[in-house]
Amino acid sequence: GVLLGLQWMSNWAQRKWAKFSKKETKLARRAAAEAQAALEAAEERDQENFLELASWLQARGAYINEAVGLARSPSAGGAERGAAAGDPHGLLLLLTPGAYEKLFDAKLCAALEAGGIRKEMAELALALAVERRQGEATADCLTEESAWLPYVQMLECTPSFPHFYKDSDLDLLENPPLKESLEARTRALQLLAAKSRMNEVDVKEAMQIVLGRAFTCDLLTCMLPVGDMLNHTFYPSCEVEAPSVGAESWKLRSKMDLKPGEELSWCYCEDPNHLLLQASGFVMQENPHNRIMARPSDLRKALLSVCNEKSPEDFDKERRKKFIEALPDPEEEGVGLSMFLVGRQPGGIQWNPLWLDLIGFAVTESPDAQHWGKTPEGMKHYFQALEKASWSLFPRNLKDDTESFTEKNEELAAVLRRGYKKLLQEALDGLKTRLSG
Repeated sequence: GVLLGLQWMSNWAQRKWAKFSKKETKLARRAAAEAQAALEAAEERDQENFLELASWLQARGAYINEAVGLARSPSAGGAERGAAAGDPHGLLLLLTPGAYEKLFDAKLCAALEAGGIRKEMAELALALAVERRQGEATADCLTEESAWLPYVQMLECTPSFPHFYKDSDLDLLENPPLKESLEARTRALQLLAAKSRMNEVDVKEAMQIVLGRAFTCDLLTCMLPVGDMLNHTFYPSCEVEAPSVGAESWKLRSKMDLKPGEELSWCYCEDPNHLLLQASGFVMQENPHNRIMARPSDLRKALLSVCNEKSPEDFDKERRKKFIEALPDPEEEGVGLSMFLVGRQPGGIQWNPLWLDLIGFAVTESPDAQHWGKTPEGMKHYFQALEKASWSLFPRNLKDDTESFTEKNEELAAVLRRGYKKLLQEALDGLKTRLSG
């Protein structure tokens, strides 16, 4: 009787579990179906907006190849939009007349010169801020429709560097010149908002969009709808032809044979990460143009920390003067002014030869003493001084820089500073190998 009862209980539990599992499976399937339906609805809205934008552009003289469409961007983890096409090498994909900028009274932007913002960019940002506000009001039936509405409704602004940050975010950069530059940019935008009597957040968002999307050449600075949907890469699938006298249109051409669904991309510039962050609000994990920059005052301080302690007082005093002469503070006023220390270049890593020479000067005992390079431990002492002085420019080394991040600015700062520390470690390892050889 006991065995029979246990068996019955077991069968009952199995039936209950099976029933529960079926219910859970149905709920999971329903949730998955709802999520998929929401995703498909969002993509359908994006496609409708894109088609509306394309029609709006074509009515204004633009050419968009029929193979160009909207696709999820693999380079952005499938989370952002990007233009995609299937075209042979050299086929014209996009031609857009550069006539979408609106210019405001120049006196509104005169006060921005001290902030390092180009007048053309400021005018364009103000125009975009107005159009975005009108577009939002249109949705609430409060004002006339923005002329840019098909374009404006596709623009998004992530509240992150270079215009949205906390003071603690700046410290995470571990880059004093960049910190100074971002603070100066903020002051300039605050002044722009006050002069134009516009909301500060609106101006910052518009400028962030303009910096990341605007196209500029000798003839003009403008927004380039559809063209600005292409992501940046140092190994692009397309190239941009800027307007010229007699041919006042932007052209986008493929650089290679493209398969259907393949992402369209182009190279915005060949800048290191601190300039990318300041100019466009993003950084690259693997940037072949990265370079470490430092303020002359910080370099002098680093050199003084490794000077030969056996040096006579008069020689040490003269050496300090030489450091100031070799690494003077900038004569012109400004923020973010810095000097090149070490950087990547095609084929390898390049040190600033002045920095290497000054390290040698720092470890020299005196003019009368035997040159450190001829002493048994000379090379070892030189490299130790170089390593210590170079790493002193950062508050911590790469090995200790391990904390995780949860916010966008924390992620951007981590990629930026770790990229520079990785560069410095590679540069030191490479030089050590050459010196020991």
